Amino acid sequence: ARAYKIQELLMVLLVCLLCLFGLNACSNSTEQDARQVADEFWTAILQDDMEKAKVLATWDSAQYLSLLHSKKMSARRFETGELKIENGLAEVATVLYSGEKGDVQIPLRTVLTLHNNKWLVDVQKTLGSMVNGAMGAVVDQLNNFMQESLKGLDGSLSESIDKLGKS
Repeated sequence: ARAYKIQELLMVLLVCLLCLFGLNACSNSTEQDARQVADEFWTAILQDDMEKAKVLATWDSAQYLSLLHSKKMSARRFETGELKIENGLAEVATVLYSGEKGDVQIPLRTVLTLHNNKWLVDVQKTLGSMVNGAMGAVVDQLNNFMQESLKGLDGSLSESIDKLGKS
């Protein structure tokens, strides 16, 4: 009777372990799916494949794809980074590289929502994060420019004061 109890206990423990592994695999699969959809979406945008991008976007935000389709938004490549999933929303840190040499960085968040167990990009929210990221990039570039200009001004001002002191 005691051997039967131990065997029953081991069986329950085994079932619990299998459930834990299954839940962990689902979680990792969900994260992988969200990242994969974000990557496929940006690849479609860069390849000018608006039909594929439309399939990967939420139906109510697909109308905003035309803003990503313009020649003004000519990213050359992208990178995805940190992924955060919470309450059926996923945010993938993304950097678009634009400009003639592909050296202008535009940080943004690719926002995805879960619809019928499938991740779809919310283009409107993603564009909203792009505006914030682009503004941050412009502010950073202006800041760097101002610092470099001030260094040059400092040097020329110092030289002028030295000349004035000598004369």
